[in-house]
Amino acid sequence: MLALKNVILTSLRLSSYSKTTNNLVSLFEKRCVSSILPNPFSTSVPNSLIRQLPSNSTNTSILSSVSSLVPSLFLKKSCPSLQQTRSVTKWSLNKGKRKTVKAVVARFYRLGWGAWIRPMVGRNKHHWSKTAKRKIRAEKHVFCNSTQSTLLDKMVTKYWRKRRFYVDDLYEPYHQREEYSLTAVKPH
Repeated sequence: MLALKNVILTSLRLSSYSKTTNNLVSLFEKRCVSSILPNPFSTSVPNSLIRQLPSNSTNTSILSSVSSLVPSLFLKKSCPSLQQTRSVTKWSLNKGKRKTVKAVVARFYRLGWGAWIRPMVGRNKHHWSKTAKRKIRAEKHVFCNSTQSTLLDKMVTKYWRKRRFYVDDLYEPYHQREEYSLTAVKPH
């Protein structure tokens, strides 16, 4: 982003015009400076950046030359989102069916009574700083809460919500929940 700022400032300085319109300065401040600032909550523009901008002009050809270099900064109103999205596809392009979010299947496991389990967060990180007891504890799995389980159920298709039967399943004792009457198999 700093290289982009330098290209724009250099093209403004190297132009033969001594003045720029106030529109160019305000447009530059709104579009470029807001995305260059290190603090996203800061609303002030650094003085060093404003001093480098030319002051006033009546010609707008600089704007067209700079905007041809970087059209996306001047045309878009919002910055592109860098946030990851793993939202569910409700209507696929091929058959118009719902799709499973593959990240859910890879990271979570659904038990027979509807609960989802996952490994402890950060279990493979910073092993050098963890004690042996803490490493053993980190290998265990934890339950997702009911809100998370509902959300995960919505992110997978019926195929993954059904109980899966595997040979020598490690989770076999956990697929029944006897203390809860709706999932209990044995009579109380």
